[in-house]
Parts: sequence; structure tokens; C-alpha cells
Amino acid sequence: MPSRLLGIVVLSLALVPLTGPSARGLSYTVRTIGSLGGPYSRARAVSRSGLVVGEAYTPAYVEHAFLSDGTAMVDLGTLGGQRSRAFDINSAGQIVGWASAADGKAKPALWRNGTIVELPGLGGPTGAAWGINDLGWAVGNAYVSTSVYHATLWDGVGVIDLGTLGGQYSIAYDINSHGWIAGSADDAWGNEWAVIWADGTIRNIGGLPGATWSTARGINDLGQVILWSNTTGGASHAGLWYDGRAIDLGTLGGKESWAYGINNRGAVVGWAELPEGYYHAFLYDGNRMHDLGTLGGLFSSAYGINDDGVVVGSAQSADGQWHAVMWLPVPEPSSFAVLAFGLGAAGARIRRRPRRGGP
Repeated sequence: MPSRLLGIVVLSLALVPLTGPSARGLSYTVRTIGSLGGPYSRARAVSRSGLVVGEAYTPAYVEHAFLSDGTAMVDLGTLGGQRSRAFDINSAGQIVGWASAADGKAKPALWRNGTIVELPGLGGPTGAAWGINDLGWAVGNAYVSTSVYHATLWDGVGVIDLGTLGGQYSIAYDINSHGWIAGSADDAWGNEWAVIWADGTIRNIGGLPGATWSTARGINDLGQVILWSNTTGGASHAGLWYDGRAIDLGTLGGKESWAYGINNRGAVVGWAELPEGYYHAFLYDGNRMHDLGTLGGLFSSAYGINDDGVVVGSAQSADGQWHAVMWLPVPEPSSFAVLAFGLGAAGARIRRRPRRGGP
């Protein structure tokens, strides 16, 4: 792996103006971050130093996990199969996701020091690693049989089944520096709920008012949790849970919103529907959502944000192509310390097949 990808992000492409308003009085610029030769790419996470991971099509229209320094992509390869995706990266440059093996089955994968390693499973055929913290602990889900999967922790020693709320299914999406894990689990009646695993216990944190299901999608070091939940009106909304209370982050004027990333300053990113039915990437700053715009097309989605406020995701260009992008605050992170989003201490169901807001 080229050593330049282990350094701080290089920002050399021309800036592209946003099509939406700036966030909290700060201007954002959006730029593409390379390709693997195919027509599609999506960025999933960004490290403290600005390294980006996600997936992109090769010239053969097969998706592969990538690592980018903000200007070019490196193909992370597979476990002998055709496909792979990268979902998260920690400050040491360790990357997690899934990769297909020679038998075509998706396996939980860890990339480190330029090599790929298959993480152990729970006895079933497939799995995926969704999040990793700076301790190198990874979380995700692994199948315990051909049809049942459980949230999983890889703690550097072994593999741990995190269990459920009494049902069959659970999944872990994120883990913070304290080892607190966010995800979802089914109860004995088959209802899926946002949960936190901490100190060996599982806690149902519920959802937004009127919810009949919820999923926790991320957690920061303050214990703030982003979630998806239905509302009293039935629509799926992004929510933020902290200290026993969940608040509705709203939308951009449409019906739905979904949260995917949160940083240690309480800033949340995801995508939300506009009145016209399109959806755009958003940044929630503790007060309201801000539209991060597109590359000139109709749609965009944000998936990750670091503590400098750098946002990553994917956006459509005017020709309808999807590109992995970075939204950069102006001034850029290299010229100021951090974004102060000021959330302070305030406070979609993932079906067995991914729904609209799913992976």
C-alpha cells in the first residue's frame, strides 16, 4: 500500500461549489475523491487524518473496497472472491468491512498493514464487520446458522456473540473508545429495537415517540447515539438519543430521514428527503438540518464525519453518475482547529433484506 495513504489527507482537486446552503454559517465545498475505473463509488467513513474508505466499481462493474487519501483510490481487494466493501477506519488505519471468498460467500474482513484478514465467524456461512474503534475492536454481525445472525464483537482475542433481546436477530454497527456498542436486536416478539451493549449488558433504548421499531446506527465517545425509528405518523426519521431521551432530527421538508454518522462533537450526518421527493445529504448541528447539496444531480447521501467536520458520502453529478465525495468546511481543517457544533449534552427498520435506508 503506498505510504502516502498513511499520511494526512491531501487536498489538491479543484473545489466544486455546493448546490445547497452552508452549514451553521460555514461554507462547505464538495469534491470527488477518485475512482477504481468504474462508474460508481460511495465513501463510508473518514478517519481523524482524513483517510476515506468505501466501495467503488472496477472497470468490470464489480464493487471493491477502497482506501483514498482524498485524491486517489487504492483497491483493497477481496478474500479470493469478486466483491468487497469497507465500512469503517480507525486512527491507526485499520479498516473493516466484508469481502467475498472463493466460494462467493461474504466474510467479515479486516485490512491492516496492506493485507486483508478474514475475521472468525459464529458458525454460520457469512458475516460483516461494520465498525472499529481505536483499540482495534471491531463489531458487526455473523450468522450462527444459514438464516440467523447475531451482533458480533471481535476484541483482538476472539469472537463474541453479543446476543439479542430474546429474539433471533441482532446486529452491531458501531463501537466507541469506551467499548460501548450500538446496534439493534429483536425481542421475543420479533420487534427490532435500538440497543447499546456496555459492560456486558444489553440495553433497549427505544425510539422516537410512537415508535414500533428502531435501529441504533452510531455512537460517539460521549454516549450520544444516532438511530432510525418510525414516528407516530409512520414515516422513518433520524433520531439522536442521549441520557435516556431521543429527539427527532426532522427532514429537509420531505417525509423521511436516515442518520449514518456522528462525531465526538455531536454533529450528525445522513440523508433526508426534500419536498420534491429527492434526498440530499444533511448535517445536523444540534439545532437543525442543513442541506449539503450534490454534484449537480438530484441525490446525495452522507455516511461519515470526523471531528474536524469533514463529511464523506456519495453524490450524483448532473449526468446521473454517483461519485464518492468529501464535503470540506471552509476554511479547511488544515487551517483551523475544529468545528464547534455545540450540541453539548443535549439531547428503518433494517429488515432481513436491506430497505431503502439500509446498507
